[in-house]
Amino acid sequence: MTNEELLEVIEEAKASGVTRLDLRYKRITVLPREICQLTSLTRLDLGYNNLTTLPPELFQLPNLTELYLSYNKLTVLPQELFELRNLTGLGLGGLSLSALPSELFQLTKLKELWLEGNQLTTLPPEICQLTKLEELILDNNPLTSPPLEIAEKGIEAIRQYFSSLKAGVASLNEVKVLLVGDGAAGKTSLVKQLLGEAFDQHEDTTHGISIRGWDVEAGGQPIKVNIWDFGGQEIMHATHQFFLSKRSLYVLVLDGRKDERAEYWLRHIESFGGDSPVLIVLNKHDANPSFDLNRPFLLGKYPVIKGICRTSCADGHGIGRFRDALLKELAQVPMIGIRWPQSWFAVKQRIEQMGKPYISREEYGDLCADAGLAGEENRSTLVDFLHDLGVAVHFKDYILNATHVLDPVWVTNAVYKLINAEQTADSKGRLRLDSLCAILPQGREEPYSYPACTHAYVIELMRKFQLCWRVGEEAVLIPQLLPVPEPPFTFDYSGSLGFVLHYHSFLPPSVMPRFLVKRHGQIKPDLCWRTGAVLRDQASGSEAVIKADTEARRIYLWVNGPRRKEYLSFLWFSLREINSSFEKLAVSERIPMPDDKDVTADYQTLLDSVQDGIERIRPDGAKRAYSVKELLGQVELKPEEKKSFVEMLNSVVEIKAMPPFVDINISELFKIVLATQKGK
Repeated sequence: MTNEELLEVIEEAKASGVTRLDLRYKRITVLPREICQLTSLTRLDLGYNNLTTLPPELFQLPNLTELYLSYNKLTVLPQELFELRNLTGLGLGGLSLSALPSELFQLTKLKELWLEGNQLTTLPPEICQLTKLEELILDNNPLTSPPLEIAEKGIEAIRQYFSSLKAGVASLNEVKVLLVGDGAAGKTSLVKQLLGEAFDQHEDTTHGISIRGWDVEAGGQPIKVNIWDFGGQEIMHATHQFFLSKRSLYVLVLDGRKDERAEYWLRHIESFGGDSPVLIVLNKHDANPSFDLNRPFLLGKYPVIKGICRTSCADGHGIGRFRDALLKELAQVPMIGIRWPQSWFAVKQRIEQMGKPYISREEYGDLCADAGLAGEENRSTLVDFLHDLGVAVHFKDYILNATHVLDPVWVTNAVYKLINAEQTADSKGRLRLDSLCAILPQGREEPYSYPACTHAYVIELMRKFQLCWRVGEEAVLIPQLLPVPEPPFTFDYSGSLGFVLHYHSFLPPSVMPRFLVKRHGQIKPDLCWRTGAVLRDQASGSEAVIKADTEARRIYLWVNGPRRKEYLSFLWFSLREINSSFEKLAVSERIPMPDDKDVTADYQTLLDSVQDGIERIRPDGAKRAYSVKELLGQVELKPEEKKSFVEMLNSVVEIKAMPPFVDINISELFKIVLATQKGK
């Protein structure tokens, strides 16, 4: 917007006496002093422009109560800003602020304060002086005090945190290190080398997980390390979602004797661990000294890789260098610098000394009360921290929330035994609930005991993480153990509506099992296998086939029936919901050509073409150009079809009231449904 155009807007606003003015995304570089003529303004939004300074006249607006300056190029916040004592809303996001000016806390009428996208590492206790503050947005800041987990819970959690600090504070100095990789890569032997234990060439394979403690000094400070050694059996990869967490340190161990899948594991780590640092270990150097990776390529593609080490646990080669690299990275993990109230440490210490595999929520509450830890937000945040550190396992779920598992090995061992039980494999994944007593050991002499009262919790945990679904009242079905061969069935592919999801670099192994669990109620009898299923929506009579090609990293959908577009949207939404639970998962959603199903066009590219005024497009491999509008018409829903889709979705999940339908595409509709489902 030019200065002349902006002056015209101001003149029109003055003439009409507007009280709210939105000037976002106008590419404004200079705000004219004539802005002071808008004396009726109560709200002014100047976000997402190129302002480097603000005229003093802006701060003379007598009725201004909301001012939003986010995502400009302001290098200094003018002192006049803090004279606006009647402000109830202030936006300062994306301004590269590394600290908050003390004058900010004089704006005691603030109810909303937006500080997202800055460089804030600490939040001063003076924030509590803003007693009327109801909403404080701190997303995308490198906060360590208060911890990000607390900041994300909102201003009340922050107030409780600062209140608890009055009784004393200390640095956490504890971190979780996770070793992942294929089975028999030597992860357990590597852990033993770090701990100074002897190498055993007949080391048993790790089943589930093994957790060891390691006290070290790194960066001039003592650090307690919780080392998690994950079993590499492929059938257990989907259970990693229980425990892979952010703000940890990952060690990817590759077997030098094999053609290892480095990128598979890097994507696996990225999906759950986000930007957590990774060390790669090329193990068993003694067996294959020439084994290596394309280091420049991987380091360029995955910035989280902090080093690549060669080791041999058999002869000790490279162990010292790996240890040094590990200690260097440990000192830089963000979790290390977090400060905890003394009451939190007291609760943590009591839990670690209990020697019980699990406690009830009530027992946890009593521990907190005894330690002087008040406030539900504080208690909830602490148990989340204990989960990330590996001290306890906690899940936010109505049923699961009733129990806090204090020994992660206890619950992982149970899941491992159930999935790998001979009777489960023999019955093609069907697990009878009355067989749990025979599969899960009980008794004081057992290292891990599972009395009957714990069985419901274990099954509910598996259901929550979509590892199984109920079959009547007497059994569950584990999709990872379904038959591999596709059973015979009939389906009219020629007249069907098709859709393809192409996972660019990584198709997480849990996507298809989770989809089968989510939509198990619509699977036709005996028509599901390990990588696909035939489904039917009883209400509409529509049918669908879904198949995963793991090598090609694609999932295919075909839908037939009177409401096939709505049913396709329903199944597409289910996959979108699963995909959104992974970090940085790149997926291309593609529409097949009507006369050549092997050629597809990216859905988002088609939407962008509409925005750019492009009417026809020739996808890669196509022999001719196609109408963009007609291709989108294969999947886009008309208003009445959108209502039908939401009704279909409401039959399986509870979502909050939808806003009135406007002219939005199906992708935007998905976002609205996901947001309302989460209550955002």
